Amino acid sequence: MKVRPEQVAIVTGASAGIGAATAAALARRGVHVALAARRAERLETLAASLQERWSVRTLVLPTDMAQRSQIERMVQATLAHFGRIDILINNAGLGLQGDVTQLDETQLRYLFDVNVFGPLFAIQSVAPIMAEQGGGVIVNVSSILGKIAVPSLGMVGASAGYTASKFALGAFSTAARMELAAQKVHVITVLPGITATEFDESFLLSQTARARPARRRVGLLGRTPATRVGERIVEAIEREEREVYITGKDRLAVLGATALPGLWEWGLMRLRWWRMADKARWLRMGALILSTGTVGIALAVGVAKRIPRRLA
Repeated sequence: MKVRPEQVAIVTGASAGIGAATAAALARRGVHVALAARRAERLETLAASLQERWSVRTLVLPTDMAQRSQIERMVQATLAHFGRIDILINNAGLGLQGDVTQLDETQLRYLFDVNVFGPLFAIQSVAPIMAEQGGGVIVNVSSILGKIAVPSLGMVGASAGYTASKFALGAFSTAARMELAAQKVHVITVLPGITATEFDESFLLSQTARARPARRRVGLLGRTPATRVGERIVEAIEREEREVYITGKDRLAVLGATALPGLWEWGLMRLRWWRMADKARWLRMGALILSTGTVGIALAVGVAKRIPRRLA
């Protein structure tokens, strides 16, 4: 779908990070934006900036994506204010740190309310409106961890709870793409890697995770600026893509993990041991070297698998 001036988009999780960057990328192209998140003051500041820079109309909608009634109100308020909804960006999300055996049920259910049921309810609310208009685009912002499961590594997001929520979102996204195609509603799944956002500053911790401070996310793949993700999302809308990786390294990581799953798991087990164990520095360094080498091999296999596709 061509992104054009006067279209209307809802962006959830718009107060910072990928959400704010995507709202700006859309506004730069003349799209009017409904901004949804819990932090109303942040939304007001962003709305004023978008109006001043690109003369678009905005609507601030303080919304808790764990509450279905608020999600439905968000959609109806946008429709009443603008008269149409062309794009939905399901970006709001939450992280969780902790081992599988120690995850708290209440926290895990809340995580799924925000990361899975929130986007699902938004889709259910907006899809009939788009179908009646003759079409639209729904973008679900997932993660490369929606393609490869990882153990708890003592850092934000890298836990089975978070990855399970992103796997579930990916399944809903894929099914919705096939089910809504006849109504000209296109569904896109976006799979960012580690992104430079405030995600690390607000997340859930299991009881055992509280015993050790969460480390800021770093990694072999580096940190991608949120602005790059936002621009890539708009590009994907215009190209009507299915699944979107932000960087080649993100795609190769998934290819490597799926090509050599046993080796990938072995490497992550060593990486977990390095990050979690209180051992001598030289022992931890040895585990890091082993795990890094293993992940490197998996990535190399991903490259090898991708090259023939490029040449074909």
